[in-house]
Amino acid sequence: MEKIFLVCSFIFILVISRIIPHPPNFTPIIAAAIFGPIFFKDRILGLAIPIIGMFISDLIIGFHAYQIVIYLTLISISLLIPKIIKLVPLSFYALFSCLWFFFTTNLAVWLVWEYYPKTFDGLISCFVLAIPFFKNTLISTIIFTITFYYLNKIYEKSTFRVYLSKAKLLR
Repeated sequence: MEKIFLVCSFIFILVISRIIPHPPNFTPIIAAAIFGPIFFKDRILGLAIPIIGMFISDLIIGFHAYQIVIYLTLISISLLIPKIIKLVPLSFYALFSCLWFFFTTNLAVWLVWEYYPKTFDGLISCFVLAIPFFKNTLISTIIFTITFYYLNKIYEKSTFRVYLSKAKLLR
């Protein structure tokens, strides 16, 4: 019961964060892809949460030509976290995830859309013009990863969790 509540709450927060007005690319989506498998201790559930949150919010705000690239990039981030988390600090993984997201999504923009010529110069232009978006992505991912980390620590020690486990609502 508690797990369902937490999953639904997490998804709701992700959906709201994308549909309310916000600076471009300033959402907790990448942080959720990083932290979902850690918090829920289940790689598949942790991977599904940001994808479900993205999908529901995309139903509201609309889909675009390279949406699948975004979903696959988030999935790759969630799949890699359990393998690498013991090897590098979480902050490094947040930076790596942002760089990976920047590279894959902007490569897709260059390949799919006609905004840039299909030349090396066009590719460089695409990446250079995306830097302001990267700044927001990086800042939000670091902020939300740290936030999720400390919320997880608080949750693990909370009396609410203890109360629910005693009431046999945990699991």
